[in-house]
Amino acid sequence: MTRRRVVITGLGIISAAGCGAGEVWQTVRNGRSGLRPLTLFSSPRYGHVPVGQVTADVDRLAGNVRGSRSDKLAWIAAREAVADAGGTLPADRQGVVIGATVGGMLGTEKFVADRLRNRRASFGVLRYHECGASANLIARQLGARGPVLTFSTACSSGAMAIGAGGELIANGEADAVLAGGCDSLCRLTLNGFGSLLLLDPQGCRPFDAARAGICLGEGAAVLVLEAEETAAARGARVLAMLSGWGASCDAFHATAPQADGSGALAAMRAALARAGLSPAEVSYVNAHGTATRDNDAMEGRALRELFDGTMPPVSSTKRCFGHTLGASGAVKAVVCVRALQDQALPPSAGLGEADREIGIEPVREYRPATVRHVLSNSFGFGGNNVALVFSQTAAATPATASGRIAIVGAGTSAGDFVAEVNPARRRRLSRLQQMTLAAAKRCLPSGVDPTRTCVAMGTALGALNEATAFVENLLTKNEAEPLPQRFTNSVHNALAAQVAIEFGLKKLNSTATCYEASFMAALWHATQELRAGTASAALVGAADESNAYATETEKRWGLPSMAEGAAVFCLATNPYPARPLAYLTSVRLGRDVEMPGGMDVVVSKGAPVVGFQTALDKIEAGCRRAAVFTVAADGQKALCVLEG
Repeated sequence: MTRRRVVITGLGIISAAGCGAGEVWQTVRNGRSGLRPLTLFSSPRYGHVPVGQVTADVDRLAGNVRGSRSDKLAWIAAREAVADAGGTLPADRQGVVIGATVGGMLGTEKFVADRLRNRRASFGVLRYHECGASANLIARQLGARGPVLTFSTACSSGAMAIGAGGELIANGEADAVLAGGCDSLCRLTLNGFGSLLLLDPQGCRPFDAARAGICLGEGAAVLVLEAEETAAARGARVLAMLSGWGASCDAFHATAPQADGSGALAAMRAALARAGLSPAEVSYVNAHGTATRDNDAMEGRALRELFDGTMPPVSSTKRCFGHTLGASGAVKAVVCVRALQDQALPPSAGLGEADREIGIEPVREYRPATVRHVLSNSFGFGGNNVALVFSQTAAATPATASGRIAIVGAGTSAGDFVAEVNPARRRRLSRLQQMTLAAAKRCLPSGVDPTRTCVAMGTALGALNEATAFVENLLTKNEAEPLPQRFTNSVHNALAAQVAIEFGLKKLNSTATCYEASFMAALWHATQELRAGTASAALVGAADESNAYATETEKRWGLPSMAEGAAVFCLATNPYPARPLAYLTSVRLGRDVEMPGGMDVVVSKGAPVVGFQTALDKIEAGCRRAAVFTVAADGQKALCVLEG
């Protein structure tokens, strides 16, 4: 079946470069820096490093909504995007997909500081701690009844969310999707990147010979994605098309990119293949361009390899915004769409002398140009690479691949993981990472091609203990002795990244954080890659842990105690590397998903990964069809169906 074309009908953005797509584009086209002194909070160690801080009154602009600073930034951008699209989106077929990395960490840091100093702390801020809160806020405000997803894949999160939103529309699961990213500044990320020696006190200078690191930023950007026929039926103005998206994993290192650029190159090639384009048809590249020595050099190598001597214009707009982490890919998407609309090339703000060894001469001044197809790169910790293609016009996306998806392996771990983890690696990994690796080793059959295998993990709270240890340390020691390894392990996608590194898995590397539906969201994402034929196998799982803060919060709010552990399942398309345990026939997400009839249904409250294993056991016992049905705390529902 030929899939639907995805168009963009609305843009919304708030950032250090301004509020609204129009104001932001003026900052970008003029090459103005959005960096300024940090005033949002005090930082004895890194307060002198400029940041891309939003200076607008976020609380006032957000109106009467409750949430973290990240949540409010996301809502401001989403509200503008909907208005820009005409404000008449079909709520029953509308989804929300957001990328984020810090969630409500800024408020959580204050909570932890108050507890450490024996002051009265507001537990209310913890309701907005998780990254998934932003997508849920947007969905509630808009009454969206379609799938609501959150991806946390470090600095590629926003781009990952846009690609996933495009997938929902292309395969007919939604008619409109609010897709983008958000993140606020916080102490964890400022001190974390500082501890890795990646901050530039002079301001970031992408591709510059004297570049010395990144400058963090904050903000949110949201695109309204629609099926072409839906937009046409309501007479919507089409701004551009999302014609391609692709993802890959370096499977190399927790933070450093693979120097040869092969992972980034794979993501760009996958995005162009999905768009049906050759490299020669790309008019402009909006680079990831963070201004670190290694990332810029790697991206240059990948671009030279991709374009083979016919390099299109390239620029990085990071100095206009700062590096907005989870929002970065979405912020760049707004720039790309405006470049297509204005038929012009945005400059690389802050560029002095270009580094000749990179082999790129970035665009220095805004100039008119013929722009038909734009490639946008986003790369994150764990070698997590995502590329997007935006076009004036585009062909229909490729047909879905045929073939049944089988579950060919299952593994769990809840503390019994020491034997499976190499002792040399164990001291550098968190307990949750070790449990996840053990479960993955127990589920992975021999014969799986690592170059054709993707990873999709779900987690409600991520590496909770690593983040807690890092934040407590910086607060009690006044930022004097940061713990870089704790920071590296604290990112949500550290689990999926370590699985990829352990087994050399090179395809999509995804982390979904959607409360109780996190595993089902990861399962959905993996099936999209398998059905598209971009991967032949997938490791899909979920992992979570608890700590003293979580336990106290659960008791205070009367919530059930969170169970700790990890479970990973291996999915594959024919030919199967092992005897199928069952076949996965469908995964559905959204508020209107109904419990099926005519089959054995496992109703899972809070632990769908356990329900999935139970359904597998029922199939093994002779049940012909079994389903797992989950209702998350925010009202989101998820359903998957297995067959024997």
